Amino acid sequence: MKRQPYFPRTIDRRPEWFAAFATQLALANGTLGLPADDVTDIVADARFCEYACGVWLTAVREFGPAATASVEELLSGSVGASFTLSVFTAPALPSGVSLVAAGALDRIFLFVQTIKACPNYTESIGLQLGIVGAEDAAENPVPTFTLKVERGSGCECVRLAFKKYGHAGVVIHCRRNGGAWEMLAIDLASPYLDERPLLVPTAPEVREYRLQFFDGSEATGEFSPTQSVTVAP
Repeated sequence: MKRQPYFPRTIDRRPEWFAAFATQLALANGTLGLPADDVTDIVADARFCEYACGVWLTAVREFGPAATASVEELLSGSVGASFTLSVFTAPALPSGVSLVAAGALDRIFLFVQTIKACPNYTESIGLQLGIVGAEDAAENPVPTFTLKVERGSGCECVRLAFKKYGHAGVVIHCRRNGGAWEMLAIDLASPYLDERPLLVPTAPEVREYRLQFFDGSEATGEFSPTQSVTVAP
C-alpha cells in the first residue's frame, strides 16, 4: 500500500509532529534498544525544532506589523520627534529545551532511517512515532471536489465539498457565465459555501469552478478539472 510522506508539508503542522516524535521516541526506545545518548540528542533536536517552528515563529510573525509600523514612523513620523526601532524579544525557551546545532531536521531524518533498520522495529512503532505516512491508494496530483446547489437567502448557493489529500488547503477559482477566472477563496477545511448574489438578480447563471492545492503561503500544483453548475434566482 502506497503511503503519503510522514513529515508534514506545512510549517504550521510541524510543531505537533516534533512534539509527538520526541515524546514517543523516549517511550518506544524501551523496545527498540537504541543507544540512550543518541536518543537523548535526537529528542533535544526535536524539542528545539518544536519551539522554533511553533512559539518562536509565531512571535516573529506577530512582530512583523510592529516592525513595519516602526519603519513607517522613522520615514514619515513627526520631524524631530524622538525615535527608537521596535525590539523583538524572543519567547523564553521552555523548561528542558536547549539550543541545538544547525541541521537538526536532517539529523532526525537520518535517525528515522536508523530506527527503521532496527531489528526490533515494527510498523506499529512507526505509527506510534509518526514516521509512517497515511495510506494513499492512488496518486492525487490535484484536489477533487463535488458541487451541490442549495437554496440560500435571496438566491441559490453552491456548496463545494473538497478533498485536500494532506495539503494545508485549496485555492478556489470561479468564473461566471463564461467570464474571466477569478480567485474566489483560500479554504483550509471542507466544505466551502459560495453565497455570492447573482450577477443579474433575475437571471440564472453558470458558475464554473477549478481548484489548486494550497501550502504554506501559496497555491501549488496544477488546476483540477473544471466543474460547473447553474445557479437560479
